[in-house]
Amino acid sequence: MMNLSAIITSDVVKIIHDIVSVSFLLLAVTLIYRSVRGIKNQLPYAKTDKYVAIAFIVALYLQLILGLIMFTNLGSGFDFQYIPDESNNMVAKRLWPVEHIVLMLFALFIANLGLISSFLTKQSRSRFIKILVYYSVSVVLIAISLLSIYA
Repeated sequence: MMNLSAIITSDVVKIIHDIVSVSFLLLAVTLIYRSVRGIKNQLPYAKTDKYVAIAFIVALYLQLILGLIMFTNLGSGFDFQYIPDESNNMVAKRLWPVEHIVLMLFALFIANLGLISSFLTKQSRSRFIKILVYYSVSVVLIAISLLSIYA
């Protein structure tokens, strides 16, 4: 039997995780749009672009922390229930939390490489290209990790 505070805590963490997920999605769309626009129109790399790129990374770190809370004993109120429909599907869903965390770590690593690489570059066009490439790869990895649970 689970105590009420663990259930409430898990619900709060899930809600925060969902809010940060939506914020992350909005940041990703904004970042990709600004990067494509900056490359296409040869715009200077502005402070806003830098702040959006940093906010993207911060949102990823928050997602990592919240995900680890949900995955560990601190998130003991979370129950990953799997309805066995096909044995392969059941095993895939049972391993999804581990797969998701691993892909999220890779996505975070790649996004950090992109941010560092963009900071080391002086030309605006090169900065936009690096941010676009690295962050897009990061978003694709996240999408792959999310799609695997719903497939």
